[in-house]
Amino acid sequence: MKNLLFLVLFFLLFTSACSQFNPYVDSRREAGIIGNIGPSNLDKVSICYNSLSCEPAQIIDIAEQECKKTGRIARFYRQVHWDCSLLTPTRVEYLCQKP
Repeated sequence: MKNLLFLVLFFLLFTSACSQFNPYVDSRREAGIIGNIGPSNLDKVSICYNSLSCEPAQIIDIAEQECKKTGRIARFYRQVHWDCSLLTPTRVEYLCQKP
């Protein structure tokens, strides 16, 4: 009975965290401060992702969409492992440059 309860709780925890595997732009903000405090800004897009659940094309598309907001294009800058959350440990950075 305890094993069954453990499995149900584990399943619920795991399925509720699935959305955490999706890549996201790391553009944190602080209340009362104008602008970003995270690594992303108008000149650089920082994306956290999990390489096991994400295709490179998804990351490139996110970077292109973010740079397109300022009329620029995304150029790969660098990639750092274990720099984001545990479920999305890889950070890739793109610079937004004029075409």
